[in-house]
Amino acid sequence: GFLAMDGIRAVTEWLRWFLNVKVLIPFRDTLLSIPTPAFILMVVSFSYWLGGRRPAVFAAIFFTIVAFSGWWDRSIITLYAVISAVVLAMMIGIPLGILAARSEAWSRRVLLACDTAQTFPSFIYLIPAIMLFGVNDVAVIFSILIFATVPLTRYTVEGLRTVPAELTEAADMSGSTRRQKLLSVQLPLALPTMAVGFNQAIMFAFFMVIIAAFIGTQDLGQELQRTLAGTELGKNFVLGLNVSLMALTFDMAITAWAERRKRALGLD
Repeated sequence: GFLAMDGIRAVTEWLRWFLNVKVLIPFRDTLLSIPTPAFILMVVSFSYWLGGRRPAVFAAIFFTIVAFSGWWDRSIITLYAVISAVVLAMMIGIPLGILAARSEAWSRRVLLACDTAQTFPSFIYLIPAIMLFGVNDVAVIFSILIFATVPLTRYTVEGLRTVPAELTEAADMSGSTRRQKLLSVQLPLALPTMAVGFNQAIMFAFFMVIIAAFIGTQDLGQELQRTLAGTELGKNFVLGLNVSLMALTFDMAITAWAERRKRALGLD
């Protein structure tokens, strides 16, 4: 038992060091080093590329408001936690969903697990994160990661299950390998459904960042925790607004992209 515990501790300590020193801190510092106008331009370009003109205009307005709020650095740190967690969640959730969707039995099991995971109160996810990694950025990102993996897995499974059988049969008859069928037929058709998962993962991540502030982070959530204790209603409103505006920017871009994709595939 002790050997197993020591083994787990050795792995989590190495992982904590590796993620903190090699991945998270360099990524955070890179984001913070980008000049504010350039950062806004990047977000606007991303929104335009993904969703078109309307989401890009809103991205420009929303991030400009965040820039003028006086909490730009904290907002970027919040965004860094969200992006890091969602990218890691994608690396876990999407392959898991693809594997589960291959069989009906596994699909049901995984969807049941997702449903169960979503019924827990969100702060429950902080407990294993703190136990494994202590109080630091890795624990925060790990807790967001668990929370954000659920919708990504769920909607990948649901998206792949809604692909019409005749299309997969046609791909089989044309001699496609399993990989070709997945990349050329199943995933492109499942993407509009999967977009719901991306959207939920990002929303959950922003929500979870605020919860994660309980364990001590340097982002807007931490400031919100401090102001909730006092009577600084104005500051509280601004901090909450910043989180909402950043979340809305991504929400609008992803929703616009999903609508366009549905129209292109004739799924509307």
